[in-house]
Amino acid sequence: MSRTKAKAAPAGEGHNSKELTENERKSLFFHHLRKRMAHNANIAEAGAAKKADGKTAQADGLVLGDIDYAIKAIGADDKKTVTDRFVAEGEILSWLGLSSGFQSDMFRDRAPAVEKIERAGELAGLAALGRTSGYATGSDEDTRWLDAYDRGQATVRDNFEAAMLKRNAAKDELIKGADNGDDPFDDADADLEAAE
Repeated sequence: MSRTKAKAAPAGEGHNSKELTENERKSLFFHHLRKRMAHNANIAEAGAAKKADGKTAQADGLVLGDIDYAIKAIGADDKKTVTDRFVAEGEILSWLGLSSGFQSDMFRDRAPAVEKIERAGELAGLAALGRTSGYATGSDEDTRWLDAYDRGQATVRDNFEAAMLKRNAAKDELIKGADNGDDPFDDADADLEAAE
């Protein structure tokens, strides 16, 4: 269905019409079209980078679903819903006979407030979130949260390089092949040359 709009005479000099001319509408339309196309290109580029990073994570032996779950849990406004879902899934697994002796209250957070604050700070540090505790500056809670944040940052800083070295060494070992340094494909090449 096409829209028909009465065409007004073009606004002349001194004309106070607030109606946009066709060229003004066209210019406004294509301005927003270009912006939207740029956003779509950025989304596609980010999607490709996310996919490539996902393949690297899988090659490192990580499960993307676990990473996505952790991101969802970190970003959840109500952390109780995350815990409730976990408890419900555990209960269902016990009903299906896939886990034994599930105790739903075992996963309820009963840690003292200070431990919760420290865990939240460490998590923020591990995930490289903002270094702002949300507690009164200089308070005991703020200090504990910031100390835990720094511990989380230190954990990544002190262990990431070693993890990458081990991971890359394992990949090099896979590529290297035979333990004695011989190329396992040399015999096949010799057989092919002899057959010719």
